[in-house]
Amino acid sequence: MSAQMHTPLPRRRFLQAGLCTIAAPWWLSGCERKIPLALAGHIWPGYEFIHLATQFNWLNNPGLHLVHTPSATESMDALRQGKVQAAKLTLDEVIRLCAEGLELEVVLIFNISMGADVVLSRPEITQLYQLEGKRVGFEKTALGSLLFHAMLKRAQLTTEQVTPVNLTIDDHNQAWLADDIDALITYEPVATQIVNQGKAFRLFDSRQIPDMIFDVLVVKKSLKPAQQSALKDLIAQHFNALRYFNSNPMDASHRMADRLALTPEQVLQIFRGLFIPDELANTAYLSGHDNRLAHSAHTLLQVMKVAKLLDAECDLEGLFTNRFLPRVQQ
Repeated sequence: MSAQMHTPLPRRRFLQAGLCTIAAPWWLSGCERKIPLALAGHIWPGYEFIHLATQFNWLNNPGLHLVHTPSATESMDALRQGKVQAAKLTLDEVIRLCAEGLELEVVLIFNISMGADVVLSRPEITQLYQLEGKRVGFEKTALGSLLFHAMLKRAQLTTEQVTPVNLTIDDHNQAWLADDIDALITYEPVATQIVNQGKAFRLFDSRQIPDMIFDVLVVKKSLKPAQQSALKDLIAQHFNALRYFNSNPMDASHRMADRLALTPEQVLQIFRGLFIPDELANTAYLSGHDNRLAHSAHTLLQVMKVAKLLDAECDLEGLFTNRFLPRVQQ
């Protein structure tokens, strides 16, 4: 499934759609437009279980439309513009959209980063303080900015002491090869692709800011019943694919390798830098029984305010819900 694919309507549904458009009064329930749940997302290992599910034809719900975007920036824009009703984003990106006034709900935690978000530098730069006067490339989303400020704080540098270069994720590899930057804030699989080319030093990563980078599935609160049904199916199949990965890691990594542009062995290595919560852990996080998600959201909100990454407040109350998760025995 992609943004370019269009499934033709069966003849009966086509005729019904035409009649509804031309002549039917608004109160006829059979003439309601069934708008698919459109989900935007870019390539990131924690999101790949959805695409693994499609390989087994587990996720063939006609009410779901997967839209590939080059970066989180485009996914956020699609959500803002109403082109999609759901997106795969980091928690800080969700907070930014919330502060802009979008009414959203976080319905699934894909992963927690434990080293998969990284700052790479040229080989001669092996200490953070050596970034002074250097060009640092990163995508100026909330996540990129968060890592940028965390890195500078650890280096005891100010923003005026480095030269930030705005680069979306699809430009990271090219900018590095062209020697346009001295350091790069990036994430998997691009980080491994760059390291494999040689001449890159791992200077800083998300292990230095634990429980801060959550990748989540966020949806608009205005979903129609049919879209909610598609969402539940999507989440259930994500967990089915996760179980398959855990029980058949070699086969799953082979299936994921092409999209990630890595070898199966590198795919497995990447997942060592991620914690992937199962249904039980997701239920605990999203219900508030495990308060680390809520704590991180409050911390992120304060960090983003101090770093002037927000223009308004985000009310975190009601941002998280477990109502779309499969029921699990506690």
